[in-house]
Amino acid sequence: MLQGNIETANSSFIHVQIYDQQNIFDHANFGHPYRPTRSSFLFVKKGKLRIREQINEFEIIENSIFLIDVKYVYEILEISPDAELRLLSYDRNFLETASFKLHRLKVYRDLKTQLQRNFHISKQELDIFWTNVESLGYYLEHFDEIEYGQYIIENYFNIILYHLVSVATPRSEDSINQMTSQQKITYKFVMLVSDYYLETKSVQFYADKLQLSIRHLSTVVKETSGKTPIEIINEFIFNEAKAQLSTTTLPIKQLATKLQFSDQYAFAHFFKKHQGTSPTQYRKMFKL
Repeated sequence: MLQGNIETANSSFIHVQIYDQQNIFDHANFGHPYRPTRSSFLFVKKGKLRIREQINEFEIIENSIFLIDVKYVYEILEISPDAELRLLSYDRNFLETASFKLHRLKVYRDLKTQLQRNFHISKQELDIFWTNVESLGYYLEHFDEIEYGQYIIENYFNIILYHLVSVATPRSEDSINQMTSQQKITYKFVMLVSDYYLETKSVQFYADKLQLSIRHLSTVVKETSGKTPIEIINEFIFNEAKAQLSTTTLPIKQLATKLQFSDQYAFAHFFKKHQGTSPTQYRKMFKL
């Protein structure tokens, strides 16, 4: 793993890491849900991965880029033996403390709001990303030896970020334009759930946000996704519960409160209904 821990003059801490197929699981867990502590860009040069992001499953093939966001729960379902990849992981404060931050933060927000998460590009364009990520890795590794290393790192990150937005934005706009009105409602509903599922399970809350009746929202979501709104909300909550149980030592009573259950018994009933085991039994499967 190549990494840079850089302390600037104003004591702001910059943290960027690059992982490959050999050490990606130092950052991401395999076989069970997890919530990433940093946003990341995943570049796949060869092979393929299958990843679940909340309720959606993606197959990421060679010459593809996948965007990973801290607000989602992920699960790596499969990684092929021949996979060749780079995962560029960064702290949010890297964007907030670096030079030219105002323009870059706008670009970052544009990237975070992209409809599409998985981008298949040409081999030639992937090679350009790959070269820039490798160069960034070199300067991270040799930061202490290079004058103006911080600015070189910031600018390589800028190049990668702007290039990503140039790839992502037109494709997301095309995807939105191709949606039916019902698909747009379902998309907006799922995006709202991803923002608020830790605060409320109320379908009425989401219907009000979308200025729709519960009946109309339920009908549209069921027709386009095959699931009811409450089923989608519960799936978000269930994935979050598994991520917390498998990667943290948060007491189950506190987790129940965090997930908006009346008590730990209501949470245990919900979890067993979906998983087939109790929260305690599930947690015992993992070494924490």
